[in-house]
Amino acid sequence: MLMQANHTTGTAFKGVPEVAVLVLINDGAGGVAALDDIAATVHSGLLKRGFEAEVKLVAGDQISEAASRFVRQKAGSGENILVVGGGDGTLSSAAGVLAGTEVAMGVLPLGTLNHFAKDLGVPLELDAAMDVIAARRPALVDVAEVNGRIFLNNSSIGLYPFFVAERSAEQRRRGVGKLAAIGPALVRTFKAVSWQSVRISADTGGDQVLTPCVFVGNNFYDAGDFGRRKNLSARELCVYVIRQRTWFGLALLPFKIALGIVDTRSDLEMLRASKIKITSTKRETLVSVDGEATTMKMPLHFQIRPAALKVLAVRQPDTK
Repeated sequence: MLMQANHTTGTAFKGVPEVAVLVLINDGAGGVAALDDIAATVHSGLLKRGFEAEVKLVAGDQISEAASRFVRQKAGSGENILVVGGGDGTLSSAAGVLAGTEVAMGVLPLGTLNHFAKDLGVPLELDAAMDVIAARRPALVDVAEVNGRIFLNNSSIGLYPFFVAERSAEQRRRGVGKLAAIGPALVRTFKAVSWQSVRISADTGGDQVLTPCVFVGNNFYDAGDFGRRKNLSARELCVYVIRQRTWFGLALLPFKIALGIVDTRSDLEMLRASKIKITSTKRETLVSVDGEATTMKMPLHFQIRPAALKVLAVRQPDTK
């Protein structure tokens, strides 16, 4: 259900042409409950920075619809900004609508982990994030997609999407947040997940592998830097294939990555490409997309979409 806060619009930055600004905040995001009257806080915060905005509290599954309505209404009407408040899943839902349009996305990092905001350089503190939006420095960043679904951070098959599904189920069962659900979800994941045979085809050829997990990132993820990205516009997918054949070896892998002693023949293989295809004997499989699990039909087609999303960032992301 869509709920509109009593803060309506108008818009305008001082000294510049009129700009339409809509703020969509996921009312279920982890950071929302900790703030009193988030809609009023954001509205007054943006007003102090020179413009008035319409602020709406929206259920997570309504973000995409609300964003689509805004894009349709403002098509061809000049400069428009959609500010999105929530975690990575929320931002991903909005990006799926905004990619390929002229509407700029502002980020209010109100989720639990906020990976995209961190990699983009947006501060996690709300006032500082609003400073970034008010500065209006647009940058073009890449998005990736799997079978037509956009993602900002990463997607994977195998171990991780099963864990994500179990974590979500644990949250629903116990009424707890993501962090509290991690332990029980990990236990069930390690009990249930097995290795699967898949074929990974890329620009450079193909390979049949037996693996518990294939990870596909939007641009390069540095495994030695706790999975951070320094570049969001390098026009490439980053693919990690876990080659460990035992649970003991798999449990040791995070420590080997941290120590920089990963063996690319037996531990972890990485490739970089603009497109990849993953096939198996299965007709469908569980896939994680920016921290949310969904079932997709095989084969899986991944591709990068260069410079497809306009975001308001602290600085222009690095390029090759």
